[in-house]
Amino acid sequence: MFGKGILKGLGVTAKEAVSPRLTEKYPEEKPQLPARWRGGTFALDKEACISCGLCAMACPNKVIRQKFDKDENNKKFCTEFVMERQYCLFCGLCVEACPKSCLHLTQEFETAVYAAADVPQDLLAQSNMEQSLSKYGAKPPLPKPAPKPVVSAESSAKGGDA
Repeated sequence: MFGKGILKGLGVTAKEAVSPRLTEKYPEEKPQLPARWRGGTFALDKEACISCGLCAMACPNKVIRQKFDKDENNKKFCTEFVMERQYCLFCGLCVEACPKSCLHLTQEFETAVYAAADVPQDLLAQSNMEQSLSKYGAKPPLPKPAPKPVVSAESSAKGGDA
């Protein structure tokens, strides 16, 4: 039959025209990511970390750079914990290898930076377990009001006489 393909194409178009929209309004609304979504940034619970180095050994691309030291009680602690995210596959093997579950992948996905030096993520320098890493939707701080001039008793007396 002549025009069978056109009718089939119009049927698909009509079906899609009445179906619900799946497009998210990204800049205005933050997308709902699945709970098991992998990507973005990492978070480290510094107090729970026992500095075993298993996460660095489990990483196939050697993304994790760690340095350890010992305190007066001969207990190891981490002095440097840097993730070279530009080489990360986001496979999650480092998270699975952690025996204390102190390394986590976050729901943060806005990781674009201007300089290559800003790509490595220092997990000891940031306190990212207490708050969300996202700056999305954050309102800019209000400007501080200008301080009011202090009027001394002498200047008010001089101004009153004039």
